[in-house]
Amino acid sequence: MSGNGYEMETHRAPLLESNQYAGGHQAMELQEFLNEVTGIRNLISTFRQNVLNISSLHNQSLQSYDHGSTTGSSGQLEALVADTSILTKQLRDGIKYLERDTLMSDYSAQSTKGAQTEKLKSDFDKELKAYQQVENQFRTRYREQMSRQYRIVNPEATDAEVEQLVESGETQIFSQALLSSGRSREANSVNAAVKARQQEIQRIETTLIELLALFEQMAEQVVLDEPKFQQIEDNAVKVEEDVHHAANHLETGVVSAKAARKKKWMCLGLGVTIVVVIVIIVVVVVVVKNGGVGGGNNNNNNKSTETVTATTTAPAAATSTAAT
Repeated sequence: MSGNGYEMETHRAPLLESNQYAGGHQAMELQEFLNEVTGIRNLISTFRQNVLNISSLHNQSLQSYDHGSTTGSSGQLEALVADTSILTKQLRDGIKYLERDTLMSDYSAQSTKGAQTEKLKSDFDKELKAYQQVENQFRTRYREQMSRQYRIVNPEATDAEVEQLVESGETQIFSQALLSSGRSREANSVNAAVKARQQEIQRIETTLIELLALFEQMAEQVVLDEPKFQQIEDNAVKVEEDVHHAANHLETGVVSAKAARKKKWMCLGLGVTIVVVIVIIVVVVVVVKNGGVGGGNNNNNNKSTETVTATTTAPAAATSTAAT
């Protein structure tokens, strides 16, 4: 329980505690990223509860007229608004950090991280608009209350005078009006109440200006730091070059494979041709050799026949001679 009478939850994302949102970093692992998302969701829940408490304190302030209770309510409200202002900046920085981490992540993780970050931005934007609506509503109610109070002490005041009073916040005008009407006892308390209302209006206007700035900041596109962006760009160029080189190697490999296959078939054809030539030579040699052997045998046979004939003829001639 805080000193302002409201329980202030203090959920904080791990990176918020370690102040890493202010500097560069390497892309987180997906599980670590999801843990940070959970921490920021808790902060958004705390922010939502703070806005509800601020609305409640505004109501108390409007319903309070005596100096003491108004001061107490105003003090609680001031402390809670200050806490909430710090919280909105933490949420802004945390979500921007996750956006930057998403850009630095691998393509496979960017889809999941991007969806989670966009959901956080949408939820935070919704809560900021709710806070803006609450502050606008109570700024109008404070102004209306100041107008009514001034008309009570100065029924003759014109609309322009009332508007000028509300805009200027000159509380002494109330005191003068009360004194002139003989209600001096009420002058101090009414003057304090009007002063408190004017302070609340000024505080609300400051908050609204901060909220407008937050809306603009949340709408801005995250841009990586130049060195890291250059590193990512260089990596992308290197990947493109590697792909180009790989394509060239692949094309060269295909050409080489085709040439190798062509040479293979040429070698195979040459080998077959050589084998055929060898076979032809062998066949020719064998045929020629066989032809030579056959001719020699015929000559020998002829010689043998002539010898036999001569031998046969010789005895016959001898016999013929003897008979004579």
